[in-house]
Amino acid sequence: MAGVSGNRAAFAWAKQVSKGTPNTTYAHKSGFSGGNIAPSRNIEQLSETEATRQEGVSYVSQAAVEGSPELYVRDENIHSLLEAVLGSKATTGAGPDYEHELTPAATLPYYTFARTIGGVIHEQFQDCLVSELVISADTGGPLTATATVMGTRATFLGSEPAAAVDLASSEVYNFNNATVSEGGSPTSLVSSFELTISNNVSLQQTDDSVPYDVIAGTFSVALSYDKILVDDDNYREFHYGTTSGTAQSNTIVEKSIEFAFSLGANNDVTFTMDHMAFEEYPVDPDPGGDPIVVPTRCRAQRDLTDPAVIAVVNNQKAT
Repeated sequence: MAGVSGNRAAFAWAKQVSKGTPNTTYAHKSGFSGGNIAPSRNIEQLSETEATRQEGVSYVSQAAVEGSPELYVRDENIHSLLEAVLGSKATTGAGPDYEHELTPAATLPYYTFARTIGGVIHEQFQDCLVSELVISADTGGPLTATATVMGTRATFLGSEPAAAVDLASSEVYNFNNATVSEGGSPTSLVSSFELTISNNVSLQQTDDSVPYDVIAGTFSVALSYDKILVDDDNYREFHYGTTSGTAQSNTIVEKSIEFAFSLGANNDVTFTMDHMAFEEYPVDPDPGGDPIVVPTRCRAQRDLTDPAVIAVVNNQKAT
């Protein structure tokens, strides 16, 4: 008997109406480009004195849902994962063209996730929150999204949900589709992109091995990108407070940064961050003489007016 093929796998998801009410149909479905989502089972051992040296018997301390499925960024589903990690979605437009604006919210929506592997494992995961979403791409490479998911309960299904939507198949975004602006000015010097949106979700366990709830913690937005060094502006801003500074400074300079990815009219994804502060801007010599590329790292600063990040997705998906 042949073994089960590992590439016969997919996962799906949909927003729940409320906690404790899992969905049975799914708004979005994708193949895995990496990672996984699965039931988690924490097993520990009793520790007590007895007649032999053998360790104590095992017991289950917690049974929940965890995972970090990775997928390629496509028009038809990335807005949903951004809503899951940010919390708020405002949709405008009419078929076939829609615009979804995603912004941070005080509370996060619960989601139901599901997965199928090899035609033999079909599972449903309820009351899930997206703890972190990392969207990234290297030079010339596809844009990927990795969603770190935590949930309370897994259910084994007899078959793949019949009403699940078709597997996502639209064109994948690539870093070659990017337009980057820094401080309001376009630049062609950036050669990578990694945006990390974090909710620091934790499991809340009470009187059962199955957690009572999943709780969102501190919200943060971090951005990393590689930039070819052609002048001293960013370096002096970081260390000396201004582009003309000469004395070390404790000033934190905020800068607006935008990454826009376009596949044509009404098919684009844009991330706008108006209050980013550099955390790292290392400029190192290279004995080989290669052009200097700075691994730039920055973090969103709290602002009472502007969201830490605004994501806008134009596509042909109403929900």
